Amino acid sequence: MRKIIFPLGLALLLVMVQAVSYAATVKDPLVDKTPQEIIKDYIKAIGGEEKISSIKTIVLVMEAEIQGMKIEIDTNRDMEGMRLMQQMVVDGNVIQKTVVKDNEGYMSAMGQVKSLSADELETLKTNIYAFPELYYEEMGFTVNKGENATIKGEDAYTIIVTNSAGLESTEYFSVATGLKLKMVADVAGDVEFDEYQEVEGIMFPMKVTISNPMLPVPMETHVVSIQVNEPLDNSLFE
Repeated sequence: MRKIIFPLGLALLLVMVQAVSYAATVKDPLVDKTPQEIIKDYIKAIGGEEKISSIKTIVLVMEAEIQGMKIEIDTNRDMEGMRLMQQMVVDGNVIQKTVVKDNEGYMSAMGQVKSLSADELETLKTNIYAFPELYYEEMGFTVNKGENATIKGEDAYTIIVTNSAGLESTEYFSVATGLKLKMVADVAGDVEFDEYQEVEGIMFPMKVTISNPMLPVPMETHVVSIQVNEPLDNSLFE
């Protein structure tokens, strides 16, 4: 268990706002759209730029089960203070905690503490934003168009995102709805987003399924609660 805690925690951080079955096949070109247009459609689909820009804090609680072990995943994002805290709780005990603040960060698990590397920190700072897609250009990310694909029977546009640390992710967006269907990244693995529901005027995926080599089986997480723009206690980020 100890061997997978650190990479699993990092993977969770990279996808929580973030596949069991997946098929990607090249299709005839759909309506031609630039990566910027695809992202713009996504932002509109989840609530619009004005609504997303108004988010200052988010408290997200999710639950998952791996081989009979129930896990609670608590994520606190402070977009104004550029702070992030996520912890994994099993049977009331915190088994992993990650904190990013003041351009520094650490991850603790099983009594061990690991400072985040520069690349990890740069990547996780991105995840402070609930919807980083709105800030890709501001953060200096490179976004390119990929080949159209089919995700679980649904036509999807593909974009390839390269962050400032040089790490790539491939992201798939529904042609029909504009919503993000899937993300594939070296660190996070394959991540599927399902069951979108509106909370405070914003569309959130209520089910996120993660599949990567660090997990014995794909992990299906479900949202328990979401709080938007609630005050956050400073002690959370210690």
